[in-house]
Amino acid sequence: MSAVDAAAAAAGLAPGLPLAEARAQVPELATAPADPDGDAAALARLAAWCGRYSPWTAPDPQGGEAGGAGILIDASGCAHLFGGEAALLADLRHRLERLGFTARAALAEPPGAAWALARFATERALPIVVVPAGGVRGHLAPLPPAALRLDAADCDLLHRLGLRRIGELAALPPAALAPRVGRAVRRRLDQALGREAEPIEPLAPVPSLRVRRAFA
Repeated sequence: MSAVDAAAAAAGLAPGLPLAEARAQVPELATAPADPDGDAAALARLAAWCGRYSPWTAPDPQGGEAGGAGILIDASGCAHLFGGEAALLADLRHRLERLGFTARAALAEPPGAAWALARFATERALPIVVVPAGGVRGHLAPLPPAALRLDAADCDLLHRLGLRRIGELAALPPAALAPRVGRAVRRRLDQALGREAEPIEPLAPVPSLRVRRAFA
C-alpha cells in the first residue's frame, strides 16, 4: 500500500503494509491502483497554484511515513501581504480545504524545520505552527529523529543509541556527531537547525504563449 485515507488509518492501516495483510484486517477495504506519475503531476500543479502566496514554490514529494507529500514555499517578503505569517498559513489551509485537501502547515526559516513541524508538531487542534526567529531548536527538540527526513536504518540506529528526540541528538558535540551516527544524520540535523543552507529550487514559470494574426 502506498497511501491510506483517514478512515483506513483509523482502522490501523498504514502505507507500506502488504495489500493482502490490509485486506485481512479490513475485509471491506476499497482499493485503487497507485499512480505515482499522476500524483507527481498533481503535486506540481498544486505547487504552481501556491504561487498566489509567493513566486518561490516547489513540490516536495518526500513524505514517506510522515504524512504524505507537501509543498515548499519561500514566503520571505510576502507574508505581510496577507496580514502576517499566521494569517498567510490560515488562508492557505482554508483555500486548500475548499479544494478538498486536508493540510497541515508550518513556517520556519530552515525548510527542514518547516518540513518536520508540519508533519510531526501539528495536530487537529493546532494545524498551524509559526516559529519565531531563534525558536527553531526549541520547537524541534521534542520531535522524533524521523522528523529530520532520515531513512528507517538511520532511525533504528539512533533508537539503539538511546537518541529518541531531536533535542538529545542536538545536544551532542557537532564534532562527535558524524563518527557516531553518520554524515547523513548530521547533515539533516544541520539543515533543520539552519546550520547548513538548503535552498529551495522553485518551479520554472510557464511562459505565456500568444499568437497574433492580422487581417486586412
